[in-house]
Amino acid sequence: MKYAAINIGPIVDTISMARKPRELWAASYLFSFLMECIIKTIKEKGKTIISPASVEGDEKIGVGLYPDRIYLEDITDEELKDVVDKAFLAFAGTGIGQDYVNVMYVSIESEDGEGVIKKLNRLLDCTELYNRPVKDESRVRVLGLIQKKNDSPLFEHAFNNSEFEIQTLGEIATYQLSKLEGKAEVWKKLCIDARKKEENKRAVELEKAEDEFYKQIKAEFKNDYHSYHKYICVVQADGDNMGSIISALKNEEVMTLSAALLGYGEKACGMIKEFGGLPIYAGGDDLLFLAPVVSDKGNIFGLLSEIDDCYKKTVDEAIDKNNISRPKKDGKELHTSLSYGLSVSYYKYPLYEALKSARELLFDTAKNVQGKNAIAWCLRKHSGTGFSGSFCKDASKGQVYQIFTKLMTCSESEKVISAIAHKLRQNEDLLEIIRNGTDRENRVTAFYHKVMEEENPEKDSYLKDTRGLLCALFDSYVETKEDKEGKTRPITKILITMYGMLRTAKFINGEGDEDE
Repeated sequence: MKYAAINIGPIVDTISMARKPRELWAASYLFSFLMECIIKTIKEKGKTIISPASVEGDEKIGVGLYPDRIYLEDITDEELKDVVDKAFLAFAGTGIGQDYVNVMYVSIESEDGEGVIKKLNRLLDCTELYNRPVKDESRVRVLGLIQKKNDSPLFEHAFNNSEFEIQTLGEIATYQLSKLEGKAEVWKKLCIDARKKEENKRAVELEKAEDEFYKQIKAEFKNDYHSYHKYICVVQADGDNMGSIISALKNEEVMTLSAALLGYGEKACGMIKEFGGLPIYAGGDDLLFLAPVVSDKGNIFGLLSEIDDCYKKTVDEAIDKNNISRPKKDGKELHTSLSYGLSVSYYKYPLYEALKSARELLFDTAKNVQGKNAIAWCLRKHSGTGFSGSFCKDASKGQVYQIFTKLMTCSESEKVISAIAHKLRQNEDLLEIIRNGTDRENRVTAFYHKVMEEENPEKDSYLKDTRGLLCALFDSYVETKEDKEGKTRPITKILITMYGMLRTAKFINGEGDEDE
């Protein structure tokens, strides 16, 4: 039997054009819409789709749910070409054609269908290495489409409304304030006024309109306003081990798992919207969204934990519920989890740069954490300072993530945090000896008693929590190539990470503009 796969792009290059949430959403939805057209055309031909699963009925949730790859069985090359041509006819209303969108398809023969997904993926990976040049006029047409405020065919398709309003960065960042008792209409009016001022404005005038919006927000909300209301989260997530799992499954099992992934995507989008965020994309095990740092539902790390639970129950547990045999690695059954790249930046920070940061944090850092199931984050303050780090999402007692979560509930002054960091840095050599020695926990406790002036190690306090964090960071540290080459000292990196976590926790717990 013949098996085939189709890949569409250029997705990353297109979303990199976006400067506003509306443009980012449109750039992503453009490709999900095209994949929907391809899926419908294939179904009309009566061909079998192995993956992805498709939405049934005419329900509109306003988010792209289809990935950039589709896998088929029993289809010829001639039929593939006809599918693509007819899909673009249905897609014609966007004004975007094959002079911009790169559609690649590959096919193989297989008697039993064994491992076809893995083989097709390898072929598609090779085709993606070919960078087809795109003419300037084609790029300009795409830019014109994603920048549309009204009469957008993408809005019409996603929401049945050509003038649908996508939230601005300011609206997303300040969403928490809309949930304060008696303040919903005040917040809404400020947002509407800001949108009106944004229309047809030049860059300088637009910046003045944004400044005026925040000036009014601070005046109206006073004590409820915090510096994090000027910051936006860009989150990119990807499933761990999913490629290895799918590659080892039978085609019927892939179909079952694909349906579970579709269900997860829909649920995750609902959770993000309830948090006050804007889902950009939820196809397969990939997720991209914007969100406030804090909303009435909690903080961004809490939202990631909730999405984790949803993924585990909807996707990973679906493997066992449907009696799907898990592939093994090093003698252990593979489970799938989520890893995240989280970029937190000032609302004036270029959106495309924040997107790039989130992508690099995910694939260059989080995916390289031992065991994966990790978060890599970066907080860029308006003052120019930045804090970053990564950790496995192990919430058991005494682990880095559990202690960090607890620290986000503690109110401590910047003066105390800086004093702790200063004393730790002053004693790097001693701490490196402790890290490499035996009985580390007791030695760290003694260090805190003598140097940090912790009077009672058993008493719950902020100092005790930082001591626990230091021990956890010692235990979780994995030697890197740079360590072996002597380029960096492990203790230096540990203390930088710890300080970044303390500052990030304080930021999320709430601080005023004077702390910038």
